[in-house]
Amino acid sequence: MRPRMARRVLHLRPQARRRPDGAEGEAPREGGAEKATDAVAKAVGDGATTADAASSPPVDGATRAREAKASRPKRRAPRVTRDPAADPFTERLRALEREIDEVLAGVGPSAERGVVTVTRDAAEELLAFYADLARAFRRGGVGEVIIRLRMIGTADHVDDFGYDAAFAARVAPVLEFLYDQWWRVELSGAEHVPTKGRVLLVGNHSGGFFPYDGLIMAHGLRTRHGREVRPLIEDFAYHFPGIGPLLARLGAVRASAENAARLLAREHAIAVFPEGAKGVGKYYRERYRLQRFARGGFVTLALRTGAPLVPVTIIGGEEIHPVIAKWQGLARILRVPYFPVTPTFPWLGLLGLVPLPTKWRIVFGAPLDLAAEHGRDAADDDLLVNRLKERVREHIQRMIVEALRTRDSVFAG
Repeated sequence: MRPRMARRVLHLRPQARRRPDGAEGEAPREGGAEKATDAVAKAVGDGATTADAASSPPVDGATRAREAKASRPKRRAPRVTRDPAADPFTERLRALEREIDEVLAGVGPSAERGVVTVTRDAAEELLAFYADLARAFRRGGVGEVIIRLRMIGTADHVDDFGYDAAFAARVAPVLEFLYDQWWRVELSGAEHVPTKGRVLLVGNHSGGFFPYDGLIMAHGLRTRHGREVRPLIEDFAYHFPGIGPLLARLGAVRASAENAARLLAREHAIAVFPEGAKGVGKYYRERYRLQRFARGGFVTLALRTGAPLVPVTIIGGEEIHPVIAKWQGLARILRVPYFPVTPTFPWLGLLGLVPLPTKWRIVFGAPLDLAAEHGRDAADDDLLVNRLKERVREHIQRMIVEALRTRDSVFAG
């Protein structure tokens, strides 16, 4: 009988290498999977492996040397990392990007603005904001973006009263739209307002919800006459959330004798409305009828500081929110002097807060130099101050009557 031949099992193994004594050994393996494969191979083919080792041809020294050299791990050259900040080319690119930002930031608004221009400027502001966020993300990831978002609304510099010139420049297109397109304001007698030095502008009050009159007057004098004006706003406007900081950043100042004296001492032009909150919340049937002026603080200021007093008449502002009733219960809850009810608010919700597109006229009268007429010491004479207060009130009321006589329509002028 022929001897039974053992079945040979061939296994693919890693490249073998010889030990110094001439026997064939296995290259070191890595990982648990290779060890498991070796164990299975050993269990299945011990006899076959022995037979293979016995029948393999002899290997000379040169072959062993080549195999040993091939089995050695190859050494890789260390990677050299360069700091992008140290690259002159990168620095030049960053410098150019900074110049582009400066050029884009220096592009001023055009002189003539319409609805299309305002929309375009708003779109450019939005795109610039997104580009700024993208640069922040590229510099520092999500953390840098969060920091940038938290910086929204901050200013590099504000004055003692909170005026933010950069913010006012961004809001200027909105005021220009209201001035030129919505209310079509007509400015008369601006030559009576001095281009420099302290001056006191005294006018009738209007607005209904928001002190538009002071902001629109200041915008008209700044853009058409080159004179900056700081309107004084009553305390009640600061009770509404967000309104106080917004007005302060636009240049308005909380009404008080101390704030007015500080502004006049710095040679500012200020706008005051002696009617106070009663003037803003007048019923529609009482429009253009001046309410009783307050204690005459504006007269005392004009006498003590020597500032000329310019009477002002604003026509059209007292019809933008026709007040037909007042909700006093809600006013007490909100801690405001009144809560107006108009034909559109609160019935139309927030849409009812949109002012009507009436035709405006702002007329500046000839200045009154009270200090030159009565002397600065007259500020301590209460009777004289009261008489001068009523004199100014009558003067402004006559200007209102004359302006109304030349008006044909509330909306057409």
